[in-house]
Amino acid sequence: MINDIAKELGVSKTTISRAISGNGRVSEKTRERVLKYIDEIGYIPNAAGRNLVTTKAKNIAFSMPLNNDSTRSAYFLECLFGVEKRAVEASYDVLIVGNELKPISRVINSRKVDGMVITRNIVGDSALERLALSGIPIVLTGSTSAPNIIQVDYDGRAAYNDLALRLMDMWAGEFGLIVTMKEFPANQTRAQGFTDAVTVKDRQSPFIEWDADTDDEVYQAFQKMYNKGIRNIICGDDIVCLELLNVIKGGGKFESKLDPGKTGHDNINIASFHSSHYLETFHPEIPVVQLDPEKLGDMACRMLLQSIDGQKTPMATFLDYNLRI
Repeated sequence: MINDIAKELGVSKTTISRAISGNGRVSEKTRERVLKYIDEIGYIPNAAGRNLVTTKAKNIAFSMPLNNDSTRSAYFLECLFGVEKRAVEASYDVLIVGNELKPISRVINSRKVDGMVITRNIVGDSALERLALSGIPIVLTGSTSAPNIIQVDYDGRAAYNDLALRLMDMWAGEFGLIVTMKEFPANQTRAQGFTDAVTVKDRQSPFIEWDADTDDEVYQAFQKMYNKGIRNIICGDDIVCLELLNVIKGGGKFESKLDPGKTGHDNINIASFHSSHYLETFHPEIPVVQLDPEKLGDMACRMLLQSIDGQKTPMATFLDYNLRI
């Protein structure tokens, strides 16, 4: 790869290596040109190619979605709190970076961080494999099949299956699941846990509505299930659950669309595969899988710091979960 970069920029391989590593004599203009180019192509040099310096930056990166997902859900902020507390104790600072390959590559190539916590595997396993070649320790709060990536997660499939089975013993009738984007590995795990429960209970084929990312889409998914006679609905996460509760209660712009007195929406049973402080305010309580994102962030940061220090760490760690029913 360095040969191709050198040929494209019309400089020697030695110049490329010096520009990447920061060692040796190379003009600032050339260094900036090289770093800009490798950032554009998403190239991540390996540890040998980078001639990594022995001094530490004393920074770690925290990668999270920089969009509505990070503001609508408390999950990412709570996870960040856990990382920050653990990092401060170890005299590290935390840099926040978007959850896409390009900004992640830019931070790694600039040598600003000694390691990184990635909170959502939306970049995909192939991208994670490329990141693993950078030589910088990476911890994922989730699961992946990519090699050499330390993972800290909950046994989500077992947790979601556990909640669904309990609810199927409590509530009569068919069940449906409403989730957001299908490409999110976490959503696929939720669907797997739900499907496992449906299979065990010998119910009909699992009713799953995907891509319910807005309140309108949640409403449409709910209407489809309601028209099929489904009165037990599990939401993939707390945001979907809040939007569905708004629909059921006829609040906001849905007030004119629903008439609980005629349609029987008051008889709908609702649960969520993910809890949050928002859902704790509802009475009676919404059945949920209780996870602790702050604890998850703390453990991820702990594993990352151990890896940075060269300590042997397990490649996969699973935390406990609780059910609130």
